[in-house]
Amino acid sequence: MTENWFSISYELNYQSDTFGKMSDGKKAFVILKLLLEFSNKKCPILIDQPEDSLDNRAIYNELVTYLKKKKKDRQIILVTHNANIVVNADAEEVVVANQHGEDSKNQDDIKFQYISGSLENTIIKDSSIDIVLQSQGIREHVCEILEGGTEAFKKRENKYAIRLV
Repeated sequence: MTENWFSISYELNYQSDTFGKMSDGKKAFVILKLLLEFSNKKCPILIDQPEDSLDNRAIYNELVTYLKKKKKDRQIILVTHNANIVVNADAEEVVVANQHGEDSKNQDDIKFQYISGSLENTIIKDSSIDIVLQSQGIREHVCEILEGGTEAFKKRENKYAIRLV
């Protein structure tokens, strides 16, 4: 009489893929969507590197689009190393961190130092300033850290040879 007569099973599908056949990155993205879609909470949410195991096409087409939509309902704080997310998801505030070292000095030799601002904060690098975070603007830090610097960005741009008409 105490036997369980019922069982419930669910199958999760997204874009014609079953959950078991998805890549790790796609699984993480689907779970993120489930968490945000089924939550009534309005408090900020911290997400650490949502781009892990996703290719840049999925990051731009899926993740960035989704984040832009969801940030209207809830504050989203992201930790990322991906320029597509910072730039294309229209980050309103960017926090740049620096660990003190011989080639990357912080004020008063503080181990970790931070600076924040918008991508519109642009100051061309001043090599005479030793303190890394004070030597250039947020946009320049983002280009240097996420793109590999202006030269790396321009080389990729030239290699792609994409011309807009």
